[in-house]
Amino acid sequence: MFVVVAALAALASCSMIDVAQEERTDRAITFAMARYPARVKADDYATDYSNVPFGAYAWYKGETSVDDADFMTNQKVVYDATDNVWKTDGTTYYWPRGGSLDFICYSPYSADSAPAIAENQIQWTGWSVSDNPGVDLMYATKAAGLTAPSTTYYYNGVPTLFHHALAQVAVKVRLAYHEAEPSTGDKTRWKVTIHGMTLKSLYTAGSLTLNLDAAGAWTVPETWTPSGETANLPLDISALPSELTDETLYDLGAPMFVLPQTLETTNLVDMEISITTERDSGSGYQPFLTESHLHVSAPLATTELPAWGINHRIVYTLTLAPSLPTEASGAQVPTEIHFDPAVEGWDSVSVSMNIDI
Repeated sequence: MFVVVAALAALASCSMIDVAQEERTDRAITFAMARYPARVKADDYATDYSNVPFGAYAWYKGETSVDDADFMTNQKVVYDATDNVWKTDGTTYYWPRGGSLDFICYSPYSADSAPAIAENQIQWTGWSVSDNPGVDLMYATKAAGLTAPSTTYYYNGVPTLFHHALAQVAVKVRLAYHEAEPSTGDKTRWKVTIHGMTLKSLYTAGSLTLNLDAAGAWTVPETWTPSGETANLPLDISALPSELTDETLYDLGAPMFVLPQTLETTNLVDMEISITTERDSGSGYQPFLTESHLHVSAPLATTELPAWGINHRIVYTLTLAPSLPTEASGAQVPTEIHFDPAVEGWDSVSVSMNIDI
């Protein structure tokens, strides 16, 4: 039994936003939102996150360093649908007449488990994806030297370009084939039941530190630093039919947020399946063989994907071959049973005897 795994990973980059305006107005500070998916135009944050407040830190830079001051500390920012703006919650801030402001934002906002943020660093410590299911951690490019709002993305305000801090994994499954009709005219078909599927021995907690480089961009490592014990992550198979009977591609639940980590040989996709084989020799299909509750597995790591990286969205497509496959032709097809006959040579035995007459 073989399982073929294909992985697609999208990579991302980050950039520094440095905006300066000569004209200044006494406007309340709002935010110009975007969310940065890999290698495509930035999406409006409100498209998927209109009900997800984010946190903002800001620092005032005066004409001299003596005037520098903390301006916002973990300030909650929410969407105002009436005015179509992202603004601070509970407190209104106004653009100062002199100096400039630097901003660092993160998502989602938290009053008690926010990352530690300084002017040149963002740090999450002991974050657990198991304890925070469905939470899409994000950090924004630092917006430095701002003196007035601008329309950089979708709103007039502080340009806030978010990047994903975790990885996301989706799993799909299908049969490589379900029927074979050889030249002899008899036919065979297969039905596969998936009883359960699990991603094995993965870290679910860890820490991440981002530092600003000399150009003002975040230095992003490939993965987090994991901590604690590994765990098995069950996949949702509730949307699967009771039997897979054709090559339809099925999604195994919604994509899940996972801790970015290096993949080891112990990291597997493991499944428990049953296979029913039926044969038709001219009078209709009849049950022929049942293989119950087999365990099959495949590695999560591939040559192209040695790790689940930060801001990667990985899609595994699992193609199940219900019979021993042969890939000599480049496609998964069942291997016919042939024979390799041979005849062992005779063992020579010589007998000499004397006969008295």
